[in-house]
Amino acid sequence: MPKQVRSRELVNTGTGEVHELQEPDDEVDSRRAYSFGGRHGQFSFERVLAMLSGESGITGDALRVFFYCGIMTYKQGGASAKEAAEHLGLTVQATRRIAKSLAANKIFLVAEVTGRTIKYRASPHIVSSLSGADQSEEAAAYHLPTLPGPRTGTDRKA
Repeated sequence: MPKQVRSRELVNTGTGEVHELQEPDDEVDSRRAYSFGGRHGQFSFERVLAMLSGESGITGDALRVFFYCGIMTYKQGGASAKEAAEHLGLTVQATRRIAKSLAANKIFLVAEVTGRTIKYRASPHIVSSLSGADQSEEAAAYHLPTLPGPRTGTDRKA
């Protein structure tokens, strides 16, 4: 059986000259899409690096809570502190305090409130799996996140 060939036209933008590119079908079919093991998204390098900084005031547990809720934002619309605590092996009280702190700094948004249960989702300024236009539109509706700042030890209950 002869190989089938697909043709595509490519235009040299400098000269306007049209070139025809021919690819055998079996070569085209052997190309693969990105393989991230499921749904994937993007995040702001600058904002995540700022969160990772020692001066940010964000602890390791707070980063874990952030990334868990960030992933759950696109799997199920967000997560409660209880769900995050169960998955991460933290206490519900500590996770609730962390989530409230992140929400106060607009790193988390309140997605839903049912009784006393608050469902948090990540700010679209930091994490997104939407197209560029959709993400830009969603981010425009929310304030930019801020960082809590260095912990002094005296503001634990604040």
